[in-house]
Amino acid sequence: MTKSVSKLKIKGKEVIMIELRKHGIDSIMLNGEIKVGEYDGVEFVKKEVSEEKMKIAEEYSLKVKELLNLCPCIISIVYSDMLYVKFYYNSVDVIAFISQNGYTTYNKQISIDKSTEGRIKDCALKFLEILGVKL
Repeated sequence: MTKSVSKLKIKGKEVIMIELRKHGIDSIMLNGEIKVGEYDGVEFVKKEVSEEKMKIAEEYSLKVKELLNLCPCIISIVYSDMLYVKFYYNSVDVIAFISQNGYTTYNKQISIDKSTEGRIKDCALKFLEILGVKL
């Protein structure tokens, strides 16, 4: 099951979208407040949830916001069959593909310094740790 975090612009506002699909929570949208609902890649539909689910959403939201503050160059992290990490590097959008054995390839033929490569990988693995998922 795909899980992700993305920085998006929706109706001109920057938001963080977390596709959790865990604990009965499909997606969480952070735009100054925490909203729980369903996101189909285009539209977010807010759902009313129990206080317990809202508390879980708040915990995940806090951890993900901390992660994105530590990794400001990251635009999105998607986990399905492998990790896909979209990030800014030298003013260019780059996608890193991190396989289950930890091998990393990129969608562009550019040289990425080892420090940045390590930071991107660490941030992606931290996202999986937050979700309680192993690569």
